[in-house]
Amino acid sequence: MREYEIVEHASLEDLNVFLVEMTYRCSHVHKEFELLVVLAGTIVILYGQRQREFHKTDVIIINPRQPHEIHALTENAIILSVQAAASFCRKIYPELCNVEFDKNYLEDIHSSGWEKSVYDRLFELALNYFESREQYGFFCLSCLYEIFGLLLKHHPWHCISEQEKSKRYCKGKRLERITDYIDCHYTEKLLLEEVALREGISVSYASHFLKDNLGISFQEYLTLLRFEKARRLVEQTGRNITEISLECGFSDCRYLNGIYQKQLGYTPMEYRRAHDTPVQKGSTGRQVNTQRIISKSDSIQLLQLIMKRRD
Repeated sequence: MREYEIVEHASLEDLNVFLVEMTYRCSHVHKEFELLVVLAGTIVILYGQRQREFHKTDVIIINPRQPHEIHALTENAIILSVQAAASFCRKIYPELCNVEFDKNYLEDIHSSGWEKSVYDRLFELALNYFESREQYGFFCLSCLYEIFGLLLKHHPWHCISEQEKSKRYCKGKRLERITDYIDCHYTEKLLLEEVALREGISVSYASHFLKDNLGISFQEYLTLLRFEKARRLVEQTGRNITEISLECGFSDCRYLNGIYQKQLGYTPMEYRRAHDTPVQKGSTGRQVNTQRIISKSDSIQLLQLIMKRRD
């Protein structure tokens, strides 16, 4: 089960753009480059053994086949995502299929340098994409070519071999299978032994594989997943905290209280008292959406507003 489905607003080959309001995106990989701009809130991205906190206006670069997981640290975090297949420039720069950027973020988009140009072109590309006016494809691709031209000229990168690409693809598919299985069974008593058995690998290898690719242990990942599922029920419904805890796989509400305090700085009940959460009947842990794709019209309005404020 995927945490969000990409909504196609237009039909440009090798390019997809969307705005998403999110709380959590489980670890995943894809074959495209993904450029993210934080439009609101604060997020943490985990990739492998590293993690980094990003704030409003930050620009993030995700390489193809690079496992990554996203957590929102604030309410209403909104992200602009531009996904581009390396094949978009295959006739003039086929080497892009083997390019991997060494740094997953831009240093300073507030200067007058090339970083700001990348930031501005991302907004221009997104607005052209959503408005879909006559011949919009030319303007979208023009922005995309300029963005990657600037990145390749100024941002550190290296080429990986075909063997390494294949190896990473296989790792990515294994990670996807494992995280999909955990997502389907997080409400149950779930052991690493089950995951290892399904993959035909040892428990030790499974443990190291998850640590290497997620940056956290199996148990830490499972706990965070349960927390994110519980968080949406706490914040969007008026259901009993103990009931939510048990439904999301916690053996006791004290565990949920503890991780809530650790992650957000307040308990579930403190959140409810501050926000006067309404009761919504019929919600269950498996029905919780932790991302909401923003509509085409709302995306245009939001981008126009942000660009107007920057002028």
